[in-house]
Amino acid sequence: MFFRTLVVFSFGLMWLPAGVVGAEPTADPALDEAFQKLMGLEPGQDLQQFRPIDQALGAAQRDESIRADIEARLVQVLRGEATDLGKDYACRQLVTVGGDEAIAALRELVPDERMSYMARFGLEGIGGSKAADALRELLGTTEGLQQIGVVISLGRMADAGAATPIAALLDNADRPLADACLTALGQIGTVPAARALQEYVGKEGSSASPAAFDALLAAAESLCQAGQFELAAELCQGLWGAESRRVREGAFRGWIAANPDQSLAIIIAALAGDEDWKRVAAADYVADLRQPAELQQIAAALGDLPAEGQVAALKSLTPRSDPAIRQAALSLATSANVDVAVAALEALILSGTAEDVPALVAIVIDGDDPQKRQAAFETIRRMPADGVDRAVKAWLGKTENPPSVIVQLAVARRSPMLVPALLKAARAPHAVARLEAWLGLEIMAQPQHAAQLVDLLIETAPGPEREAADRAVWLTSLRIEDPAQRSAPLLAALEAGHQNAAVVLLPTLARMGDPAALPAVRNAMQSSQARVRDAGYRALANWPDPIVADELLEIAKTSEVDAYRIWALRAFARLVALPSDRPAAETFRMLRDAMQLTVRIEDKQLFLSRLSAVRVPEALDLLMSYVGDPDLESAAIPAIFTLAKGLSQTHPEQAAAALNKIQPLVTDPEIEQQIPRVLRDIDNR
Repeated sequence: MFFRTLVVFSFGLMWLPAGVVGAEPTADPALDEAFQKLMGLEPGQDLQQFRPIDQALGAAQRDESIRADIEARLVQVLRGEATDLGKDYACRQLVTVGGDEAIAALRELVPDERMSYMARFGLEGIGGSKAADALRELLGTTEGLQQIGVVISLGRMADAGAATPIAALLDNADRPLADACLTALGQIGTVPAARALQEYVGKEGSSASPAAFDALLAAAESLCQAGQFELAAELCQGLWGAESRRVREGAFRGWIAANPDQSLAIIIAALAGDEDWKRVAAADYVADLRQPAELQQIAAALGDLPAEGQVAALKSLTPRSDPAIRQAALSLATSANVDVAVAALEALILSGTAEDVPALVAIVIDGDDPQKRQAAFETIRRMPADGVDRAVKAWLGKTENPPSVIVQLAVARRSPMLVPALLKAARAPHAVARLEAWLGLEIMAQPQHAAQLVDLLIETAPGPEREAADRAVWLTSLRIEDPAQRSAPLLAALEAGHQNAAVVLLPTLARMGDPAALPAVRNAMQSSQARVRDAGYRALANWPDPIVADELLEIAKTSEVDAYRIWALRAFARLVALPSDRPAAETFRMLRDAMQLTVRIEDKQLFLSRLSAVRVPEALDLLMSYVGDPDLESAAIPAIFTLAKGLSQTHPEQAAAALNKIQPLVTDPEIEQQIPRVLRDIDNR
């Protein structure tokens, strides 16, 4: 990690301006001091101390005299008594300023076990024939890991002159050295290197190292780049019988590349053949084709291929966009073979146009196989072509009774352009289509659609559709930027006096929690119509914040209607227990007093559960009083556990006593497991 940091720092400052370009190097105390410190560089030291060196390296790119001076200084570091880390730094910087003197110094370090890697790094970076000559000379004078490293470096440099001496090492090499030699010969990729590899594999046969086969493939690629197609084809064809399918496929791809004049014919023949590995290799090659004429020729041949070849080719063509691919895919999209049809439909994602939408919609609706229908759906959903949204909108605009799957498709496109089509679909004859439209409008409708949504909500019958419509209106209203205007579309509809408006809209208004809507809620509560009156009381009970708590408590105390009292009490318990700035003792008092008004067991149980959030010891005492109550103990015990856990730090003795008392009574496995842990925590404090 340190070396990586060192490289980033020094290279990052390499191009900073320094000095006057063209001037002779002059005495520079800061630079002298930096090089002196470099001799003793150790891990963890501040690299800022070498900033003068980095600045000089930048100037050296533009001034030969400065370059020569810095090279000489760095060479002195290599040949002096510098630390290994100091020499490491010098090797890295010589990549940019090194010349003949540096090559000689780096060559001297290659046999050194500790510095060999960085010395080779410097030689590779300097490059050129002299660096290659130096490494080549070292082939015969190094051994072990250092010799393997030299071979690796010559391979990376693709040094043609190293092919023969590296090949000579194969005769007596152990496996690590042999593999390095084979890889290097593949990287060199000249005719002699290829022949040496060919000879080696011929001797070793099927027992040859995998590195030998990979090297042959690499050499074949290099030969193709050099125009040596005949030998490249010979190498590749010789590997068709390899045991490894990966090698066979790579060899076939190489053979295609080695026959550029016949490559398309070879590909088409392989796609049409019975050998799966050739078909896969040919399809991989198709994926790399770039010329429109090549794509057109492959696309034109698709219709005559067997199903396996069609699928393989289509999958390779899927990431491409071309009119020829489109035509071929359209013709195969209705194939009786499901795999072919699905592959063709997938190929239309990028190659298809808006003109194809009607045909694709027909498959979505009437396709003879669910996989085809789903593939067509996904194709339309993902098509990026211009005009697709307009085409979907136009299709929906022509029907009053859209299939639900096409409504789903419009939703899946997530296009604002399709919101009007969804508004229309919300009035469709079929309930499933209407529900899908509402589900989409929840996500896609924008503030400008709020009034239309409200009108539709009023018309929607009770049930899942109205619930979805209610959510759509609510979520769309929340998207109105000005909070003060979010209730405006709902209030306007109420004032317009639409039939059923109050019954339908008041629940949504309540969820908005807009104080401006409270007068409408209270007016409904005074209505002579029971349905409207019920809606008003229900809306107040659904209010999201405590501003209506006092009003709810008054209803619970005075209303003559049982339902209103119950709604109000339950809402009061919910609102008072919400987090607030109110002192916990006051919250406890409010819940305790209101609980005295409850009659039903389930309402008492609700208050007990709400008390679990009020962290005062009085609340725990009240909850404990219900232990043993046949109707309320089951609700009291989990509330006691929750509150006792919350009070365990501030009132540990009371919390522990409560937990010990309920522990034998607990039936919930999770609470049963947690009580001992809480008690241990209390004991450990």
